[in-house]
Amino acid sequence: MSELVTTAEDRHEFLRGATMLRFYGDRAMQNREPKAQQLVVVDALAAGASRNAVLLPRRSAKSTTLIATGLGRAEAREDYRVGVLTMTTGKAGRSRFLKDVVPALERSGVEGYHVVRAAGQERVLFEESGGSVAWLSTIDDLRGEAFDLIVLDEAGEADRQKVEDTLAAALPTLDTRPGAQIVAAGTAGKYRGGNLLWDWLELGRKGRAGIVEYALPDDVQDEDVHTWEAIEASILAAHPGIGTLTTAEQVRGNYETLPREVFLREYGGLFGDEGGATALFDPLKWARGGTDDDPSVVTPPERWSLAFAPHPDQLAVSIVAAWRDEDGRAVALLLDRIQGIDGAAPALARLWRKYRVPVVYDGGNQVAQLIREKVDGNRSVRVKFEPYRFPDVKRAASLIVDEVDRENVRHWSRQVELNEAIHKAVRRKAGDRGWLLGRHPKQPDDDITPAEAWAMALLHYDTTKPKRRARGRVAS
Repeated sequence: MSELVTTAEDRHEFLRGATMLRFYGDRAMQNREPKAQQLVVVDALAAGASRNAVLLPRRSAKSTTLIATGLGRAEAREDYRVGVLTMTTGKAGRSRFLKDVVPALERSGVEGYHVVRAAGQERVLFEESGGSVAWLSTIDDLRGEAFDLIVLDEAGEADRQKVEDTLAAALPTLDTRPGAQIVAAGTAGKYRGGNLLWDWLELGRKGRAGIVEYALPDDVQDEDVHTWEAIEASILAAHPGIGTLTTAEQVRGNYETLPREVFLREYGGLFGDEGGATALFDPLKWARGGTDDDPSVVTPPERWSLAFAPHPDQLAVSIVAAWRDEDGRAVALLLDRIQGIDGAAPALARLWRKYRVPVVYDGGNQVAQLIREKVDGNRSVRVKFEPYRFPDVKRAASLIVDEVDRENVRHWSRQVELNEAIHKAVRRKAGDRGWLLGRHPKQPDDDITPAEAWAMALLHYDTTKPKRRARGRVAS
């Protein structure tokens, strides 16, 4: 979450809206009351960021919170104008207004408002303040208006063109209203690239927007979610509505009924990657871990790991060393990059003779297996190979993504091939939830083999780490 600001005014306005929706006050519905996650959203908006993103799982009162905030502000603040646009269909927004908002208002005991029900004009007007909350049916309802608060609900579901058209219409409506805010809210969508909610969550993660995000860690793998017993603790931690607005038993029933990807989006806050490729590494974070020293004079320390990875079309092979320095940073040293694959077997044999370090590779990769067979065919050398299985390769990919994200890496900036591999690598879907390092679908010739080899070498180093970490040495 971003900065939270708690003020009596903002809390009062929210609770006033909660009274209108009958989950607070004397006429509150049975077993309805404000929840902790709702106050988090209120306090995040109170910080005043102009752009905001709110991601909460199903059954955690996301939309109710924002509508209550809008109603409370419109009643309390002079000429305060709120627009609510559901990014799926205008019919969905109108249905919520007529079925949930209007009946609650009419039974709340609150006075001083007027409800307009006419199709395309749905709104609540407050007589004393002159404020209003309008449920917008189409993007055209935004144009030519001025708003203090715009709520774009179900923002993770809209297609790219609708997002562009909506923002083109919405953003100018805020220009003349001091302190105006816009909120993209919803559950996780099927894709990331061009997804409004994902893009604004990314801004929030970088400190450039207000953000409230309840979700599972983005690097969970198939084995973390393949049974309810495996995922239960994580879901309980990530879903703030369990125990208050729904139950673990109900959520488990949905886990067992819904397709896995749908459940993880709706209840785990995990975006899919349908129809696109997602860049994995932040280039600035990677660059900050680089040094301008000459990598050609560097030799691995006393203990290190080595792995190789080939391009699937046999365009290149990379051999990379990995270890951790005295500060625990993940180190990547590109030892060799071979055009084609013919030179890979001699290079691996030469490194084995020199260092006697086991060679790690993806045992499910046919090209890698072919290279191993060529090495094994040389009877003058017996290289020790350690093939990794599919789960290992997935873990290796997650490991280096996490290390770069935490800026816990060290590499040599002159290793151009490794830098390019990091910049070009994208998330490649593997299984229901799993992913690997991959190439953009439109750039199949991209060489990311240095990153693939580094990932496996680093995992091998970490999983075979002795009790005492060896010191590195640099050749003079």
